[in-house]
Amino acid sequence: MRHSPDTDARLERPPPARPPIIDAHTHVVPADVANARGRRRQADLWFRRLYRDDRRTLATADDLRRGMRRSGVQVSVAFGFAWRDPGMCRANNDYVLDAARAAGGRIVPFCVAPPGDLDFAAAELQRCRALGAVGVGELFPDGQGWNLADRSGVTAFVNLVRDLGLILSLHTSEPLGHAYPGKDGTTPAALWPLLEAAEGAVPIILAHWGGGLAFYELMPEVHQLTRNVFYDSSASHLLYRPGIYRQMQALAPGRVLFGSDYPLVRQSRALRLARSAGLPDDALADLLGGNAARAGLGVP
Repeated sequence: MRHSPDTDARLERPPPARPPIIDAHTHVVPADVANARGRRRQADLWFRRLYRDDRRTLATADDLRRGMRRSGVQVSVAFGFAWRDPGMCRANNDYVLDAARAAGGRIVPFCVAPPGDLDFAAAELQRCRALGAVGVGELFPDGQGWNLADRSGVTAFVNLVRDLGLILSLHTSEPLGHAYPGKDGTTPAALWPLLEAAEGAVPIILAHWGGGLAFYELMPEVHQLTRNVFYDSSASHLLYRPGIYRQMQALAPGRVLFGSDYPLVRQSRALRLARSAGLPDDALADLLGGNAARAGLGVP
């Protein structure tokens, strides 16, 4: 059988490269925090609520890199803990930034700051941005005492994030269902002042599928403000049935991100659950890395 030159060229062309697997939601802390959590529990109420059980794992950057090798994750977005104390935020930020430099691009650093302390947040976010931070988060509004109903304060913080060109990552919770450590009041209704302040101009990643916010994107005015909002899949199996992946793909196409919430969930397990959700190949590739790369979370 004879082929035209164009056909021969297509046959010789390599298949399109798959995007790297990007985990958009992992946490690392310095070894002294991981090994002396009792002292930290006394100093931070939210940390105490989340880590009162010594069996709940904390991870260092070395732990994360080992988990990435085992699971095949190429890039991980790394957060510290959303401390309320500015000094702890700064120390954890330095640790994440150092880990990112050592990882040669495989760890994407985010920084944390208490949003209600605007003077500190402005200085710290500027410092971290200059040192390579890509985003700010994962912020815990309840844990850090950030009142999302304070529209002027929220607007000031969002403007700071926008002016620095950072991505904002936020812990969210669903308004219904069972209680668990970490469930807070950052529900879709509470997020509305933040979305209005951002006006679609700030990339926002909402953890844990945004607590169900995507459903309200069926309302035109909500969809207009969420056009730059991404939803990560962190801790999905602890909250939802496997159908959540297909539903979110339909509600927010191009804006769903794979996130494990490592070390709460092993990256290998989170990947296995995502791959078993029955998504079409293209949608799965977008979930596991394509959407995150387009959001600015890929290898620099």
